[in-house]
Amino acid sequence: MNFELVVEKIKRNIEPYQTEPRSFIYLALNENPYSFPEELIQQCFETMDPTKMNLYVEAPLKEFLKELVEYVSTNGWRAKEEQISVGNGADEIIYVLLLMFKDLSIYVFPPTYSCYEIFANALGVKVNKIALKEEKIDVNSLKEVLNEGCVVFLPNPNNPTGHLFKDEEISWLLNTKALLVLDEAYYEFCGKTFAPLIDEFSNLIILRTFSKAFALASQRIGYILADPSLIDAYNRIRLPYNVSYLGQICAMTALRNRHIFQERVKKIVEERERLKTTLKSLGLNVSDSQTNFVFVYLKPDEAWKIYSALLDRGITVRMTELGLRISVGQPQQNDLLIETMEGLL
Repeated sequence: MNFELVVEKIKRNIEPYQTEPRSFIYLALNENPYSFPEELIQQCFETMDPTKMNLYVEAPLKEFLKELVEYVSTNGWRAKEEQISVGNGADEIIYVLLLMFKDLSIYVFPPTYSCYEIFANALGVKVNKIALKEEKIDVNSLKEVLNEGCVVFLPNPNNPTGHLFKDEEISWLLNTKALLVLDEAYYEFCGKTFAPLIDEFSNLIILRTFSKAFALASQRIGYILADPSLIDAYNRIRLPYNVSYLGQICAMTALRNRHIFQERVKKIVEERERLKTTLKSLGLNVSDSQTNFVFVYLKPDEAWKIYSALLDRGITVRMTELGLRISVGQPQQNDLLIETMEGLL
């Protein structure tokens, strides 16, 4: 196959990466509505070692790894350094995992995070899709399917619906012996984690990110928790020096000042609950989101009508096949969103 045919195949099978122009209020990418604190930016630059700027710096830095161990340890469970690694955003980790396990059977449960399938398509990896039933995993369709030759990608809380899966659903998946990649990108907004189970289940991988609660989306920093053997394999295949020195310093500074972000998360959660309550009062079917966004189930024509009306007011949200995903903004931004929705409904 010559290169022209390869290019045509890529263009045919993979959607191009596109970004929407930023509107006055952009509530489409689940970003933190609050900027990274200015006082911490000063701390970041004071922490940086200028003599490292011209060097390839290890990832994770030893100091950063120690901070991660402290942060992820919870409820009497203590993580080990050899159970953790980092990525250029959680997305890079997903891409590397798909590359590592491309010869196994990959499963996702739509509606789910779109990048699982996008990255798989880019790598020529087939994805098996078993749709959720009323926000629940369809166990009956999976009983005879999942085994140690399978990999399951599951966001918890889910994206785009924002709901948490039940403990028994996660437990059932783990006991199938399939490799379970549990994407906890929104962990800070719900406080629910299965990280301690990596000591018990060698088939569990936890993913997290600094893009949401810690307001560092621009720095692209994610991390992975898993059995040391899996981390060792991951470190052998990921790109060397894959997370920038500045990014690691920013993440480390955020962890050392996490009380600031925890207070902001509380505000975001309060606003999320206000949005859920208000949208339900308008007669809308709203998922019980435990993230920094809300999800409204709508028919396509209804979703398009509301999406367009919001866009006319300078508000951008994310439109999906099942409805609208709306990132939680600052209170005044949410006020304008609610005002527009009330006018429509």
